Amino acid sequence: MRKNSVLLSELPNETELSVEESGYTITAGELRRDLERDGDLDQANDNWCTIQRKRWKPSAERMVVAYIEQEYDEMYEDWDDRAMECLKDEHYQRIQEVLDEAFKGDSATEYWSYEKDVIIDTAIKGQ
Repeated sequence: MRKNSVLLSELPNETELSVEESGYTITAGELRRDLERDGDLDQANDNWCTIQRKRWKPSAERMVVAYIEQEYDEMYEDWDDRAMECLKDEHYQRIQEVLDEAFKGDSATEYWSYEKDVIIDTAIKGQ
């Protein structure tokens, strides 16, 4: 067994899985059922991984700092220090409120990361 991998048979039914480089998700229980019922070898040979659902949250401070660093290349020496001194906590808070409102939905904030490779070790119909 490879490092950082798990057997399909050991995963709880509700564990979410995805094939690398796809937007498709399925639970471990559904995949086991499909393999036992349909015997789809293409599905069995895909690079399955467990996934961890996450939510991206914009950071006003990180965005402003990155912007100032980017602009510094076109400005004079120590401009970045002066620009940063202009910004107070209340400025970041107001910008953060705007960002939170703009990104309150799921379309740009919800994502998942691949966690562990899944080794298919369950019965496959016809095998």
